[in-house]
Amino acid sequence: MDNGIVRITFLRPAGDVTEIQYNGVENVLETHNGECNRAYWDVVWNRPGEHIRLDRLRGTKFSIVGKDKNQIEISFSRKWHHSAWNSTVPLNVDKRYILRRGSAGFYTYTILERPEGWPDFEMDQVRIVLKPDSEMFHFMAISDKIQRVMPTAEDRKLGRQLAYSEAVLLTHPGNPALKGEVDDKYEYSIENRDDKVHGWMSKKLGVGIWVISPSDEYVAGGPLKQDLTSHVGPILLSMFTSTHYTGKDLNTRYRDGKPWRKVYGPVFVYLNSVSGRPRRSYRKLWRDAKSHMKKEVRKWPYGFLQSEHFPCADQRGSVAGQLLVGDKYVNQTLMTANNAYVGLAAPGKAGSWQTDAKGYQFWTRANEEGYFLIKNVRPGNYNLYAFVPGIIGDYKFEANITIKPGSETDLGAIVYHPPRNGPTLWEIGVPDRTASEFFIPDPKPFLTNKLYTHILSDKFRQYGLWDRYTELYPHHDLVYRIGNSKCHQDWFFAHVPR
Repeated sequence: MDNGIVRITFLRPAGDVTEIQYNGVENVLETHNGECNRAYWDVVWNRPGEHIRLDRLRGTKFSIVGKDKNQIEISFSRKWHHSAWNSTVPLNVDKRYILRRGSAGFYTYTILERPEGWPDFEMDQVRIVLKPDSEMFHFMAISDKIQRVMPTAEDRKLGRQLAYSEAVLLTHPGNPALKGEVDDKYEYSIENRDDKVHGWMSKKLGVGIWVISPSDEYVAGGPLKQDLTSHVGPILLSMFTSTHYTGKDLNTRYRDGKPWRKVYGPVFVYLNSVSGRPRRSYRKLWRDAKSHMKKEVRKWPYGFLQSEHFPCADQRGSVAGQLLVGDKYVNQTLMTANNAYVGLAAPGKAGSWQTDAKGYQFWTRANEEGYFLIKNVRPGNYNLYAFVPGIIGDYKFEANITIKPGSETDLGAIVYHPPRNGPTLWEIGVPDRTASEFFIPDPKPFLTNKLYTHILSDKFRQYGLWDRYTELYPHHDLVYRIGNSKCHQDWFFAHVPR
């Protein structure tokens, strides 16, 4: 596919991307890798009770879904058959790629479908993997603060493995400035709500490659679940489902022959470039990537997809209302749920959205008066959930909510009564779903990531902090004295064994 700005080459009918040509660069992907190991979709799955397996979702049929003067959409699909039960996940697969006129990048999404009566299985991970050229791309950016020159895969090979294979102490890096640092891909995780754009940049070429996620409706676990973004390779990820940070509490089990279908994406793989002094290229590329991300968010939901399973804006609905908090031990009158998270997710118990991986989720933040509006909701049946920073517990609206195309549901004022048996005698910290107010120790001086020595809000991402607890309390566990101790000094941020 070629629009004069980018040129994307695929393996047919597998659907792996072998080449992305842009701005005079013949291929921004890693040409040292085989053609099927440069950019692809994959899932991690298993039969019940068996070891996990990797399926690269390779297609067996290629087709052009739609083509006109403004865009082309192509499909790489695969129909599952029982004869493939040992090697492929029991799902029908339809991988789509879209290239539009004037666009510096391409869109991709995948439809996974389980017809009724198909075999039981578990699917712990769904993702996109892109591997930029390791000789070109050395600088990674995930947020305004989390940006840095990264070590190479060779640096990791020459380093010393720590407590697990992903964590390595850099002992002989090619860049001397990185010597003595810890590299660990989990240090670069981020919450779903904040993962809108991340990628890699090349100072030499003045080029960047980015994954832009205009929505998180298709991502598992809700807005606070963390997941991987990018890491040494270089590797650029778009994570849709994973058991990272949740384990098997995340419901990834497909049982009893129940039919299921989900559209993952689309995400936008964006390429940009700058000219001028290389020293400023990283800053310019990042700013441009953020600016383009905002444009993609404003266009959501896209109206140009050819799949009947992706509803455009006029086929979706909305839910509005005002969330109030009733807690007579705090205030005799109803309080507004200032800045509350309010969302629609699959029907379940209060808080069940945190372990949901099969359905779609739609979240927003209430304003100072507790008013909220959830827009662009797919048709379907949902529960409305909420949680309020500073207020303990999970809220669930008592009735199911059915969204129909074009529907506008107004719930009016709804009241959350937090769980309580009487007045508060004492509390440690704040119920805001973070550990930021607790004591986070410094890492061992020879096991640090220098990036997080300057970003205190992410200090908890440093490697090995669990071992510091034993060093601080070698003979007995900590003692917290109510009315005397301070949570930011005396309460360890994580509960770990000594």
